[in-house]
Amino acid sequence: MTTSVQFIDGLDEEISGISLRKLKHSQTKIVVLVFERLQAIERLRAYRKQITNLWLRDEEGQIKVTPSGVKFFFAENEDLSKVECTFEVDSEEVFERVMRFLHRYADENEFQFQST
Repeated sequence: MTTSVQFIDGLDEEISGISLRKLKHSQTKIVVLVFERLQAIERLRAYRKQITNLWLRDEEGQIKVTPSGVKFFFAENEDLSKVECTFEVDSEEVFERVMRFLHRYADENEFQFQST
């Protein structure tokens, strides 16, 4: 089974970047997924204000997350240039599962992890 990222069931999205962060005064980890384009928006223009769930699917099953933030960035010509979807992970067990998914996604899509 291949990995997939979906805002709408059955409509795969392509991640263009991943950033991992940690809150300074807690164990909460933050995952930021960057998309250069979203099928969900291109197919359903009104969907922008209704992003409530994100599904990460792979051979282990699915992870359903609720984004804590979604930022839309537009180019000068008002075309969508990128979208940042952020979600928080409080549990170490869930974070390890998300990381296994991200490693699989990275392997399938030839991403390379870089430390800042």
